[in-house]
Amino acid sequence: KDDAISNIRIAAPMHDIGKIGIPDRVLLKPGKLTEEEFEEMKCHAAMGADMLGGTTIPLLKMASEIALCHHEKWDGTGYPRGLAGKQIPEAARITTIVDVYDALVHKRVYKEASSEESAIKVMRQMVEKHFDPDLFKIFLENLSTMRRIKADYAEPASTHEG
Repeated sequence: KDDAISNIRIAAPMHDIGKIGIPDRVLLKPGKLTEEEFEEMKCHAAMGADMLGGTTIPLLKMASEIALCHHEKWDGTGYPRGLAGKQIPEAARITTIVDVYDALVHKRVYKEASSEESAIKVMRQMVEKHFDPDLFKIFLENLSTMRRIKADYAEPASTHEG
C-alpha cells in the first residue's frame, strides 16, 4: 500500500507528458478549442501512455496507465477508451480528481482561476458522472492537504516597481 501511494505521488505529475506532442497553436490557444482541435488535444493521453509504457518498472507502468486513463469518466463517457467505474485504474481515478481541482483553482491561458468554494461546488456536480464517489469523499476529507500543496507551490506575486 505504501509503495502504491509513493508511486502515485511520483507518477501522477507525469499524466500530461503527452502534451509535448500537441502543437502549440492548440495547447496555448487562449479561447475555446474547435472540435478538430479538441480531437487533436485528446491524443495527448495515448501519446503520454506510449512515452511512459513498454517497461517492466512498476512506477513507469503506473505513470503510463495514469497518462492513458486520466480523462476516463466514472460514467463511461470519457476518452480514449470509454472505460467506466472500476474499469478505470484507481491511480487514474485519483489523478483525475486532483487534476480537475488543480485546473479549476489555477489560471490557465483559456480561463481565470476559480475560488476553491466555486471549484468544489462544480466538482460536487461531477460525482458519479466524472468522479468515483468514494474517492471524491476521500479527496474532500483531505482538502486541507490540497490547500497546503497549492500554497507551497504558488507562483510568487510579481511586483512591478517603476
